[in-house]
Amino acid sequence: MAVCKCKMCGGDLTITELDKIVTCEYCGTTQTVPSADNEKKMTLFNRANKLRFNSEFDKAAGIYESIVAEFPDEAEAYWGVLLCKYGVEYVTDPATGKKIPTCHRSSFDSVMEDDAFEQACENADALARRVYREEAKRIEEIRRGIIEVSSKEAPYDIFICYKETDEAGGRTEDSVLAQDVYTLLVEKGYRVFFSRVSLADKVGQEYEPYIFAALNSAKIMLVFGTDYEYFNAVWVKNEWSRYLRLIAAGQKKTLIPCFKDIDAYDLPKEFVKLQSVDFGSVSALPRLLQSIEKIIPKTEPAQPAASAQQVVTVNPAAATTDSLLKRAFLFLEDGEWAKADEYAEKVLDIDPENGEAYLAKAMATLQVRARTALADCAGFEKDANTAKALRFASDALKKEINGYIDAIRKVEEEKEKQRRAEEERRQAEEDRRKAEEEERRKATIARLEEVRKVQSKKRKNIAAGFSHTVGLRVDGTVVAVGSNDYGQCYTDAWRDVISIAAGDHYTVGLRADGTVVAVGYNKDGRCNTDAWRDVVEIAAGSNHTVGLRVDGTVVAVGENIANQCNTDMWRDVVAIAAGYSHTVGLRTDGTVIAVGKNMAPQCNTDAWRDVVAIAAGQSHTVGLRADGTVIAVGYNEYGQCNTSEWRDVVVIAAGWRHTVGLRADGTVMAVGYNEYGQCNTGTWKLFDNFETIEEERAAAAKRVEEERIAAAKHVETVRLSRLAAAKQAEEARQFRIANLTKEKAVLEAELPNLTGFFKYGKRKEVEARLAMLEAELKKLQ
Repeated sequence: MAVCKCKMCGGDLTITELDKIVTCEYCGTTQTVPSADNEKKMTLFNRANKLRFNSEFDKAAGIYESIVAEFPDEAEAYWGVLLCKYGVEYVTDPATGKKIPTCHRSSFDSVMEDDAFEQACENADALARRVYREEAKRIEEIRRGIIEVSSKEAPYDIFICYKETDEAGGRTEDSVLAQDVYTLLVEKGYRVFFSRVSLADKVGQEYEPYIFAALNSAKIMLVFGTDYEYFNAVWVKNEWSRYLRLIAAGQKKTLIPCFKDIDAYDLPKEFVKLQSVDFGSVSALPRLLQSIEKIIPKTEPAQPAASAQQVVTVNPAAATTDSLLKRAFLFLEDGEWAKADEYAEKVLDIDPENGEAYLAKAMATLQVRARTALADCAGFEKDANTAKALRFASDALKKEINGYIDAIRKVEEEKEKQRRAEEERRQAEEDRRKAEEEERRKATIARLEEVRKVQSKKRKNIAAGFSHTVGLRVDGTVVAVGSNDYGQCYTDAWRDVISIAAGDHYTVGLRADGTVVAVGYNKDGRCNTDAWRDVVEIAAGSNHTVGLRVDGTVVAVGENIANQCNTDMWRDVVAIAAGYSHTVGLRTDGTVIAVGKNMAPQCNTDAWRDVVAIAAGQSHTVGLRADGTVIAVGYNEYGQCNTSEWRDVVVIAAGWRHTVGLRADGTVMAVGYNEYGQCNTGTWKLFDNFETIEEERAAAAKRVEEERIAAAKHVETVRLSRLAAAKQAEEARQFRIANLTKEKAVLEAELPNLTGFFKYGKRKEVEARLAMLEAELKKLQ
């Protein structure tokens, strides 16, 4: 299994090699997916999808094309190329909540006739092909709408490409530089597409039709940049790369890079062969105009509507404040912000307390053409010139300005209200999603518990390794027969075991507390199960061990050359099995999944249904159906898959080249390779009746508990006896110490009186006795 990203919302999709169409659990969209048969391919798909989500369509297309080159039959890679070509992004439809496509890159060519679309359909199966065609129709409808809107747009001479805002949300130097050039080119009579102005009246509409029309009609593109990163910003690169493709397709167009404060070598590699203009040079603008006039000759350039703009100097003394204000507001209408500010200053030179002049300065600062537009200009109320305009305004002007400010505040309040509502909506959606996820989790756990209850009596009471067979008694002990060259049969000391498994020269046991024990060969780590917890089932392959946790996930250790341990993504698993180099899992719905080597083919279990138990041998897989019959696939040279006649089977196990089945009456049958006697189970009877096995286990457990209690009582009796003996010994020690201390005190009192020649012998006797008393007291203490 593998994980790929949803094409619509970016959520994780867990897929297998056989999945071609899946439904995203996050956005509910049914979509096609790549074939999960190669890890490298899935890694490339995830990288390409991430780039496409970030609107880096050219980079994403490059990766999709590399997938096509290495995997020419992968339909989803061709579809990815198509999505990048048309700049398809999926957004949420507010009316339905579903994901719908939008196009950031249109074309005059039909989607339905695109080579990538045809290749995707050719390499897809019938179901996937139907999904591709339906989605292509939706994209084609959008493309036609874009062409229809763009066809109504007037043509442009020049397209100005630049980055509008920086990372902090402020206006870039590129934008200011581009606007200066835009103003000059408009004065020269050129028709110029400059998004800051050309799209100003398109708020709330899709920009692509107008950008598409401008890119296709403009004969020249000017790309401005004051930073290497700005040239390669996503939407900037989207525009100039599309323009370069039009040039490459044979259209007579010219792209001119315009840079400032960066090295020419830092320009994008696509600009290396293009003549660029360095705006750090004083001759940059004349040089640019000269280049443009060569490409688009102008015999009589159209003049701006207000020819009065050519007059820059005015004698304040010869003009009235009214005429100067009129000029200032005319300049504002034409977007001549510097001149408008200059004329407002001239008014203030005459009348320093003119509110209209301060209003004009505020409009010039904020680059607003009409007074009524101030109602939509955020920041107007905070401008210093606005404060002065209010300070010196007439009642009528004050009312007008306050009206604009009130409108701005209402808009801001409405935006804040909408923002809070959207935040609450998102939070509610997140809470709903978490609640649904929690409900799903609880439902999954409940489903798992229900399945485990049904299968609680079907613990693995038998197991078969390469050359040994293991049995689990009702009292939790384990017996084993066969080869023991690596100690795989040393299970005599095991207790409280509830399930067993056997692999190539090793044996595994699951204890009642969810821990796992293992003995035998361990150079590749197949017995490293000491840290496992909350395990409810175990399986042993040839050289790897698998454990099923209580939450339905799967852990594995040991050799992983054939990816037999790649079970991290498995969910809702209720049973597991492990072969020589493959691992099998049983889902709650009775279907079976498998990973690892598939040469036999031992992993071909996709069609299995109503399976309640599984087992895996060296190169074969066995399944127990709910009706007590047994199915098997894989290697069958020794007849290990000859189980079709078995009936009333309740438990199965698969060895290296043999298969074992436990009947409901407690007897055991086996087929396959038997050189070491591993099929010699004819005399085994592990219980009296499968239906009463729990009662037998309970009786055995009761006997074990009674024996434990009796042993504990004996231990307690011995402990109390030892305590009494120790107490008696301590009392005797204290009595002896007291007597010796008393005797020592008497002798020490007598010793000073033993002086003189005749008492010399007596003194020596007393001193010797005191030394003996001192030594004995020291020993007793």
